[in-house]
Amino acid sequence: MDVEPETRGAGSLRMKLIQIALAPALIAALLACTETAEPPPDPAAAAQVGDAQPLPHTLPPPAEAQPRYVGLWATSAQGCAEPAWSFRADGVSTLGEVSCSFENVGRTSTGYEVTATCDAEGTQSRHTMQFSFAESAQAMMISGGPWAGATSLVHCGFEGTP
Repeated sequence: MDVEPETRGAGSLRMKLIQIALAPALIAALLACTETAEPPPDPAAAAQVGDAQPLPHTLPPPAEAQPRYVGLWATSAQGCAEPAWSFRADGVSTLGEVSCSFENVGRTSTGYEVTATCDAEGTQSRHTMQFSFAESAQAMMISGGPWAGATSLVHCGFEGTP
């Protein structure tokens, strides 16, 4: 099958026109990839900021020696001046007159599930609580206890440490 020279020439001409039309867009795209998105660091600004400081309230790391929830906790970083929540391996007490004894502590994929008996303002009740850890928020979420709804807490430290 022979293709007439006129048809073959018209197809080649169309292809060349398309290539010529697309060339500027291709060059612009390549140039955009070579430009830096951010300006270089300013040493003078870095000197004004100073050295990086550690985060004041971070979650305790997971450990086999003691449960991760053990320590002093508050509902905000400002509350760490007088932490309202004191978690031990076998229980928790709060400044709000809630005290729970943990009877069964099980690990879950996000933290712990705890069966507890709690005394809250003179009333005793049983609860199944969940403690989960939000690394991005540096917080522990607790739910299922004698408190009103789920609560988010920040770690303030450990008993006997400032």
